[in-house]
Amino acid sequence: MALIPDGCLVVLVSALLAQAQATTSMPVAPRDTPALAKGTAAIKGKVVAAAGGRALRRVQISLSSPDLGEAKSVSTNAEGLFEFTELPAGRYTLTASRAGYLRTSYGQRRPGEAGRPIELADGQRFVNANFSLARTGAIVGRVTDEVGDPMPNASLYPMQWRYFRGQRRLVPVPGGGMFNRTDDTGQYRITGLEPGDYMVMAVTRESWTDEKNPKERIGFLPTYAGGTASPADAMPVKVGLGQEVVMPEFPMVPGRVGSISGTVVSQAGLPLAGETVNSSQEFAGPGTSSSFGAGSAKIAPDGTFTIRNVPPGEYKLSLRLAGDAERPSEGASTVVSVAGEDLSGVLLVTTPGGTLRGRVVTDTGEALPRDHKMRVSSRAVDPARTYTEYDQDNGRVRDDLTFELKGVFGANRLSISPLPTGWSLRSIEHEGIDLVDVPVDLSDGHQLNGIVVLLSKSMPKLRGTLLDDAGAPTEGTVILFPEDQGRWSEGSRLIRSTRPDASSAFEFRNVVPGEYLIAPVPYVRENEWSDPSFLEGLRDGAKRVRVEDSGAQPVALVLKREQ
Repeated sequence: MALIPDGCLVVLVSALLAQAQATTSMPVAPRDTPALAKGTAAIKGKVVAAAGGRALRRVQISLSSPDLGEAKSVSTNAEGLFEFTELPAGRYTLTASRAGYLRTSYGQRRPGEAGRPIELADGQRFVNANFSLARTGAIVGRVTDEVGDPMPNASLYPMQWRYFRGQRRLVPVPGGGMFNRTDDTGQYRITGLEPGDYMVMAVTRESWTDEKNPKERIGFLPTYAGGTASPADAMPVKVGLGQEVVMPEFPMVPGRVGSISGTVVSQAGLPLAGETVNSSQEFAGPGTSSSFGAGSAKIAPDGTFTIRNVPPGEYKLSLRLAGDAERPSEGASTVVSVAGEDLSGVLLVTTPGGTLRGRVVTDTGEALPRDHKMRVSSRAVDPARTYTEYDQDNGRVRDDLTFELKGVFGANRLSISPLPTGWSLRSIEHEGIDLVDVPVDLSDGHQLNGIVVLLSKSMPKLRGTLLDDAGAPTEGTVILFPEDQGRWSEGSRLIRSTRPDASSAFEFRNVVPGEYLIAPVPYVRENEWSDPSFLEGLRDGAKRVRVEDSGAQPVALVLKREQ
């Protein structure tokens, strides 16, 4: 059963079923072992608390750069000092983190904003990489049952309105409160919060028999502060920088515990007697996800199943039919809602997972590092409604640089990681279609052979400057996005952001050649550009730029000063 969201661009693999391996003139990359380079530049700084200016020790400072193989980290000493030495020339970003304080990037002016890069020349010492860390915020309160008694062991989630999985919705956000529970008095304290507007959601799986009808059970719906099960009616709370906010006490909303029943058949229409249907409850948002098992049921000889005692809420039903040497595994998945009534008539039809085979090549034939472990993986366009399997060895790139990725269900985009230092992904191509940016649908067990993963060390760069309307260097963020609105998708490598360095220069590395729009904004939160409506608002004031394989002309951008 293929579940493809409306509006998704899907490559129909029925048109791509060439079984012979595709040929290419690009040379397969041999393996090699590169030497580790050291430089002569250094970065030094100090970390203090925003309140009072006290030096902070044991702050973790992370340094990253596209010119480094992996991020480096050090901790501040008792005087709050840190230093990185033997750095090669390049462009660096720094991040400071310590429990109880907001994670902060160097040059970040507001929470949620990207940091400002540091450009280093050979032998240069940058000695003012200083941080002032602010305390995180917190929300405290109390949850009760419907008659006012304490509600212990309920899970609490800080929620915000964000664009996620194709629409703007109320989702959990990262923070120490993601794993917070009420104590025996119903009290909770959600910590680790950035400044912003929040809603609080409480969830519990507790249930009990109905006094008036002992054959029925009652449970609690996911309930928002204000005592409502409706996200639209949730009580908002504004949390300031380092502020602890006390929320009014609220009761959870009871609802009838129901059942989920239906039928499961294989792609051939046969009942899958003896197999198991699993249900899970997921709470996911940008950068965070938690999932909990919520019951299961064996399938009867006629293919029917019933999962009982399901509290009100939204659930993902999934089923896996193990494969063998003769046939691939099959799977099915769908999302259902239980809201006070038994849910019946659910139909699950398993489909076999598809298989992709190919090889990794480089555009010049240059050797890839020996023993560097890469893996080709798939990412579902709609993970809530797509059956997925995970095996850390599935898709591994072998010593001969070939790979096989099995168990790919539904519409997916492909990727490869981790890449060796200095290398970037140019394309994952099959018959002229790049499967990084265009989903491929392997719902019916199709096999896609002859895929070419092309790596490069010479992807184009796009450079420019950002000045204010008086011609002076200014702070801001630069957004690069495709001119074609059909290519605006969450997590797309075609949508990029960066901030200029102290000299007002900015750059985008490893840009996929094509037609783009580029626009400056005074401030933007990380990943806000995932929302197409945000990008649409930039279109009229954006500049058009074409990136060729050889690069692009430098772009001069002007950001008007805020009045």
